[in-house]
Amino acid sequence: VPIVGRVPAGTPLLAAENVVGKLLVDSRTARGRCFALEVQGDSMIDADIQDGDYVIVRQQRLAESGEIVVAMLEGETTVKRLRIAGDAIELRPENQSLSPIPIGPDDDLQVLGKVVAVHRRDPGRTRDH
Repeated sequence: VPIVGRVPAGTPLLAAENVVGKLLVDSRTARGRCFALEVQGDSMIDADIQDGDYVIVRQQRLAESGEIVVAMLEGETTVKRLRIAGDAIELRPENQSLSPIPIGPDDDLQVLGKVVAVHRRDPGRTRDH
């Protein structure tokens, strides 16, 4: 799976999409078109996604409420849990000290993919998500 850059787990920042390496991932985990991003920040620590981990992302434009996604909001990327309740949409951090990001009708939100696994830098530490 190609590593295509970094994604903030905190305040969204622009993530440059450059292939910077590759990760070996089990084919049962990386079904479909997948890519990896290095996580920066601590907004997903309660989902056991740490600063410096790699998220394995299945490229897809749609996601269901409750799934952890890589999203682009107003041109900046972030990894968060997607919450949809009626007309209300939020990108929610998994860190109790941080607030959700509400998505308004005029906000430009795009789901880039669903997180399917997390890979720690230590060998053998890939976890399905």
